[in-house]
Amino acid sequence: MPPKPTPSKIPNKNSQDKKPMETEDSVVPVRLNVGDAKKDKKTKVPGHHWSRLTYLILGSVVIVVLAVGAVAFAWPGLGKKSTKADTTQTSEPVAQNPVLPDLVGGNRFDKGHYYPVAVMIDNASPARPQSGLQAASVVYEALVEGGITRFMAVYDHGEIEQIGPVRSARPYYLEWLAEYDAAYAHAGGSPEALGSIVKNRIHDINAIRNAAVAFYRDKGRPAPHNLYTSSTRLYTTTVANNLKISDVDIEPWVFATPADILPLTATPANKVTLNFSGSAKGSEVSYAYDSASQTYLRSQARVSHEDRLTKAQIKVKNLIIQTISNNITVGEKGRLSMKVTGTGKAKIFQNGKTFEAVWTKTDTSDRTIFTLVDGTPVKFQPGNTWIEVLPEGRQVKVE
Repeated sequence: MPPKPTPSKIPNKNSQDKKPMETEDSVVPVRLNVGDAKKDKKTKVPGHHWSRLTYLILGSVVIVVLAVGAVAFAWPGLGKKSTKADTTQTSEPVAQNPVLPDLVGGNRFDKGHYYPVAVMIDNASPARPQSGLQAASVVYEALVEGGITRFMAVYDHGEIEQIGPVRSARPYYLEWLAEYDAAYAHAGGSPEALGSIVKNRIHDINAIRNAAVAFYRDKGRPAPHNLYTSSTRLYTTTVANNLKISDVDIEPWVFATPADILPLTATPANKVTLNFSGSAKGSEVSYAYDSASQTYLRSQARVSHEDRLTKAQIKVKNLIIQTISNNITVGEKGRLSMKVTGTGKAKIFQNGKTFEAVWTKTDTSDRTIFTLVDGTPVKFQPGNTWIEVLPEGRQVKVE
């Protein structure tokens, strides 16, 4: 078990401080400077000299107020809201704090939920099996340099003992991060990603600045694939920085009810196989439908992809293959740049079937919305969702 964390500060969206660009994946804990709020100065009010008539008027007002209060006390219901009104206000949230669906189809304000945090998770072969992927509400998988992929896992509930290994930030993941108003846990990053974090005032949980609080090294794993966090450490960090779940503004997806059925266009899909890098075995990902759990079981490099915590194969309730433009540019050190706004095609896999869909993300901070071809919103099954962001032209085989 990791040591119990102590609160620390992270820059929030209101911070104007610019930090130097760090070397990605290096971890050097430092103490952050937190400014004290200025105290408001009290202004003295000059005294007044009241006449005898003024005192008489004030005394009469006090007597009337006391009389009304006595009647209100003796007569139940007078001077307070009715019981019915109280019940209505208790059961229905105010507009500023609506009860909205969480990321898996439940209630965001149920006990056990916390401010969403997106964690960058390593997917190089030495990093497997990863910890905590099964517990994530939403997981994005996309290409990074070298033909390998990296995960961004979004957490908003549950107690997860270990999450990771944590790796560095990339700029296009930040556009998905913005959809959740989430804090961002990572270990350094590319210059473009770190610059965007500062520019967009993202709630930043960077291992280079918060290593002693939010992260720790697992001595049983080889570096740099041994940096981890946990839900407790992340929660402690967000609370210390006054991040409140009631401030989160997420455009919710539509979740299915037991009475809903899949679109009539859905066809059987017992297995789906995709490859991020041509035909390389190491980058092959497949999902096989398990009718007993009504989920898709994930494999990678043609072996079962297990979670280190559960010691079981990763199960996915909603699988999305989101196709993006193949116009991917390669920059310094082979780092990629890809466009994830706009619109494009998608395939949705649920309950052993698949159907065509359209994805739309109008602006960098907008939620990616998935609709049927006729414009009807896709209804997701309550449970976790994995989004495979695949450049067009890559082969997808459905059996």
